[in-house]
Amino acid sequence: MKSPIVLEARGLTKTYKAKSKRSKGAPGGTRALAGVNFDVREGEIVGIMGPSGSGKSTLLNCISTIDKPDSGCVRIDSRDISKLNSRELALFRGRELGFIFQDSSLLDTLTCYENIALSLTIRKVSPREIDHRVRFIAEQLGISDVLDKFPYQVSGGQKQRVATARAVVGKPRLVLADEPTGALDSKSARSLLETFERINRLGSTILMVTHDPMSASYCQRIVFIKDGKTALEVARDGRPREQFYADIVSAVVSMTEEAVHVC
Repeated sequence: MKSPIVLEARGLTKTYKAKSKRSKGAPGGTRALAGVNFDVREGEIVGIMGPSGSGKSTLLNCISTIDKPDSGCVRIDSRDISKLNSRELALFRGRELGFIFQDSSLLDTLTCYENIALSLTIRKVSPREIDHRVRFIAEQLGISDVLDKFPYQVSGGQKQRVATARAVVGKPRLVLADEPTGALDSKSARSLLETFERINRLGSTILMVTHDPMSASYCQRIVFIKDGKTALEVARDGRPREQFYADIVSAVVSMTEEAVHVC
């Protein structure tokens, strides 16, 4: 029996209008999304890959409610997020989505403990429950020893694990990760990806944008975006990571060769 669908993207399109004075009043612009369709099921780690300019960042912005598609819809737990007003959106973003960025985006004036606890504090969760949740997730991610430190006192890999803890401590329906290993060395990247596997086993559903086949091989499924459209899906289907990695690389090379041929 398949798991419930957490995220549905249907027919997403997005065009950014030209801002040049010369083009004022004239049609034109950059079409970032031209019809994207895919699902993410509960308990999955799904990767989004594609060439530079393929629409990955725009897609993530539409899913995260930072931007609105021109047409199509994004549903999370069957709820069309385009129908939410500004207040509902703010509540939805804070409670249903977790975010992990390339640069961790931690607040340097707060300790790692306080960074992780911040969203729960804003939601007025009881101090006892906050402490329980923060220490539990910190233990799971191997960062209990840095909780009293400030972000500038820990390594890049530790920062990203703190950011991951912050993203999942509120038990969101979906965690969105935007190039989370982009600023890390290979050892720290692998440690972070193993952390993703750990939080996935704890129940987190993750959608990760990445350009790196090694990072993508830690997903269960990859959705490839090309020219703003869904071009291909590759599933791991229980195969060894090495074999899945080879298939991902093959797909990336194939898409690159097609782009060169078109040019």
